[in-house]
Amino acid sequence: MSIAVIRNMDTQGRIIIPADIRKETGIRSGSTLEIATDGTTIRIRKCTPRNTGSKELWDFLEPLYKNIRCGLAISSTDCILASKGCYLPEGAQITEELRSLIQEGREMFSQSGLCPPVPDCSRKVAALFPVTLALASKKAALLLIPEPGRCLSGAECNCTRLIANMITRKCKPNE
Repeated sequence: MSIAVIRNMDTQGRIIIPADIRKETGIRSGSTLEIATDGTTIRIRKCTPRNTGSKELWDFLEPLYKNIRCGLAISSTDCILASKGCYLPEGAQITEELRSLIQEGREMFSQSGLCPPVPDCSRKVAALFPVTLALASKKAALLLIPEPGRCLSGAECNCTRLIANMITRKCKPNE
């Protein structure tokens, strides 16, 4: 069932999501919501809780995000393993274009964006840093996914490169 209502925003930019919509979508106090724009349309989407199986990867993303405030994700050649600062659900299948870039296994940068990380994503990967993960047992990458129109600084890329190297050292497969 589709529910549509009209609500007024208060002076602090808040709106109330009606109880019927919260109940239908499973939104509760403390739920994480993604708010995105598409022209004059505003979309609100409930984010699924992250998989605790990737906690070690998420622990690398958390401090990096606090410093550079840019969307981040770690992806294998199959799917998103962890993300922070942008809604990319763990286990989401990546685009073929991103899969090819990760398989190349080299650093890549583009201020205009390399490609979307997952199908139907409005944001593009701006930088890709290869990582080696035991749990992926194949190539993977740390991705920088800024808001549209935001340019990355050299310091942000260098900081991300450092974290990518730390992830590889910490999560290297046993040889």
